[in-house]
Amino acid sequence: MSRIKDWLKRTPFYPLLRAVREALRPKSRIDRIERRDARQVARILHRVMRPGGNGVDVGAHQGDVLAEFIRLSPTGQHVAVEPIPEMAVRLQAAFPGATVHAAAVGDVPGTVEFQWVTSNPAFSGLKRRPDLRPGESIQAIVVRVVCLDDLIPPGFSVAVLKVDVEGAELGVLRGASRLLAENRPWVLLEHGSAAATYGTTTADITAEFARHRMGVWLMGDWLAGGPPLSADEFTAAVAGDDVWNFLAGPLPENVKHVAN
Repeated sequence: MSRIKDWLKRTPFYPLLRAVREALRPKSRIDRIERRDARQVARILHRVMRPGGNGVDVGAHQGDVLAEFIRLSPTGQHVAVEPIPEMAVRLQAAFPGATVHAAAVGDVPGTVEFQWVTSNPAFSGLKRRPDLRPGESIQAIVVRVVCLDDLIPPGFSVAVLKVDVEGAELGVLRGASRLLAENRPWVLLEHGSAAATYGTTTADITAEFARHRMGVWLMGDWLAGGPPLSADEFTAAVAGDDVWNFLAGPLPENVKHVAN
């Protein structure tokens, strides 16, 4: 069955099949939020991923965003990083034109114990989330940790970076300091309550982007031409618990820094 799914992902009608499947499935509050976010991500990528542009997908999982990178920029050199071994193997098979690394991403290279939630892989991470449902099956595996600055060579142009690492996003950004400084790419960022497991605050994320003259938007605001969030607005949005996907990118010329 997994081979059939991988084949379908490579066909031009896969987005339509996925849309039909999602439309027919009963929707919870979380489902509705994720559907909204998926629509917004698709619109953002349509604007910022130009033909020939390169994308880096950190926490590629099943490859939904990677597939969009390839669809919008089929001649681009796209990179995916996925720590769960069997998912990395599937990505390699499904997207032979992309470079897939079986690893986690952080700011200190080496090896680490990774918490693979086999019953719900999307909640896997370098640390065990405290909000996992009772009865989830968790397997500790040892994975390689890489820094994006080591993985992506200097001079490699990155148009879009996606980061979905269940709370470990600050380490990803700190390990990509050169990449962010050189490219100031658009960053599709998942950031929410799981970050607290790593001792990370939203203010830490704001400060890391500010080092590179980058700000953070609600995706809908950016699509509507709105301004970036202030540091306090970003913190409030995360605390509201109905937004966990954001867009980061270069600050407009008339905005020199992100205010509180």
